[in-house]
Amino acid sequence: MPTPAERQALLFLAAVAVIGGGVRAAGTRTLAREVTRAERGVAPSAELATRALDAQIAAVDSARRRGRVPKATVRTGSARKKTEPTLLPRAVPGPALSIDVNAASAAELERLPRVGPALAARIVAWREAHGPFESMESLRHVRGIGPATARMLAPLVTFSGRHSPFQSEAFASPIPRALYVS
Repeated sequence: MPTPAERQALLFLAAVAVIGGGVRAAGTRTLAREVTRAERGVAPSAELATRALDAQIAAVDSARRRGRVPKATVRTGSARKKTEPTLLPRAVPGPALSIDVNAASAAELERLPRVGPALAARIVAWREAHGPFESMESLRHVRGIGPATARMLAPLVTFSGRHSPFQSEAFASPIPRALYVS
């Protein structure tokens, strides 16, 4: 058996649902009336046209912020063809954003596109464990940096010429490794 407070809460939720349904039904009726008027050739009300245009602009702006463009219908002869969403070209910042991957902190690395806190931490951890990066190819060893991300980061990053443990004197020697005396 529900307590009086629970009954009040249920009654409130039921009232909200009924009122919401009524508002939705009234809006649907108004829309149906406007569609019927449009089918008869009567121009829609200025308020409805403005609301519809504002909703469309908001949807396009939202898609652009996410880096996607909405599906477009392209007419080819008498048939219609739906095109898939494509990535919008992103403006590549100039050399002012050039970040040295071997000297940057995790916070600085997060300023790069597609690099969040987790990926920045993995880059720093890999650098500390294996030494500085030599090129974009060595940066690709970090989990989360694939070909697409590497292409996007290439004009934005630099690699300082620090000494790498992989280039130690023993391995850089012109003497073949097989001739070393152990």
